[in-house]
Amino acid sequence: MWFAIIAVFIVLVFLFACMQIAFSIVLPKTRRLENTKELELKKDNTLFDFYDQHLTKTQYLKTRNNYSLKMYYFLQEKSNDFVVIAHGHTYTHHGCIKYVRMMHRLGFNVITFDQRYHGDSEGKNTTLGFYEKNDLLDVINQVYLEFGEEISFGLYGESMGAATILLEQSTDKRVKFCISDCGFSDLSILIKEQLKRSHLPGFVYFFVNIFVKIITGIRLEEVSPIKALAESNTPILFIHGEADKFISYHHSQDMFNFYKGKKAIFIAQNNATHAYSYFADTLNYEASVKDFLKENYYDKI
Repeated sequence: MWFAIIAVFIVLVFLFACMQIAFSIVLPKTRRLENTKELELKKDNTLFDFYDQHLTKTQYLKTRNNYSLKMYYFLQEKSNDFVVIAHGHTYTHHGCIKYVRMMHRLGFNVITFDQRYHGDSEGKNTTLGFYEKNDLLDVINQVYLEFGEEISFGLYGESMGAATILLEQSTDKRVKFCISDCGFSDLSILIKEQLKRSHLPGFVYFFVNIFVKIITGIRLEEVSPIKALAESNTPILFIHGEADKFISYHHSQDMFNFYKGKKAIFIAQNNATHAYSYFADTLNYEASVKDFLKENYYDKI
C-alpha cells in the first residue's frame, strides 16, 4: 500500500513539474513595461531620447481573436516604406527600440507592438508565433488600411518575434523583406534542446507537449518557421549571436541553409549572446542590414 502511495506521489510530482515547464513556455511571467524600459536604458541610455522624440502615436487594435494589441508608430514625412517589428518572449516592444531607431534612420516608417500576453496587450497565453502570426497579419492589414495600398513594407523580428514574422510572411505576398534576429527554426527542437541542457530525460517533452496542447490548443511542433520557409520566396536576412546559449546560432544557420529564396546571414561576434547581437557588434550589424536592403529592397539606403 505504501509503495502504491509513494508511486502515485512521484507520478503527481513528475506531472506537476512537466506542467510548470509548459507554463514557462506558454504562460510565462512577463516583464512589465517599466522593467523593460529600465533594462534597455542600461544597454543604451540614449534609446528613449529617440523614443520620446519620434513616437508619433499609439493605438489599440482589436484582433480577429477579439483581444487588443497596443501599437506604437514612428512615422516619417513623405515615405511609403514601412517596417513592422515584433519583440521576443516575456519582453515588450521596448526590446525593439534599437531596431526601430536604426530602421527609422534608414528612412522607414516603423511600427511595433506588444505581442499578445505581453506589455499593454491582451491575450490569455503566448504560442511563440502560432497565433501571433495572425495578430501580425491584423497589424499589417491595419497599416494598409491607414496608409493605403501603395505602401511597401518589410518585417523584422527578434527571437519569438523572428518566428512570428517568418510564419506570417509564408502566406503574405505583400512582404518585401524579412530580418530575423536570433530566431528558432522549430519550437519542438528548441524545447528538446533546452530540456537536454537541463539534464532532463527525453520523455519529459511528451508530457510538456500535452500540457501545452491543453493550455493553448496547439502542439509545439506546429510552431516551425523552417517549415514555413518551404513556401516562401521573400528575401530574408538571418542574424544570430555566435555566443547565444539560449537559442543556438545553428537555428539561424539551419534556416539559412534550408532556404531556397534570396537570403543573407550575419553571425555576430564579440560575445553576442541572446538578443544582444546589435549591441555586441553594432557596426557590423548595421552594415549587414544596409547591405541586405541595398541588395534586396532599394539602393537609397
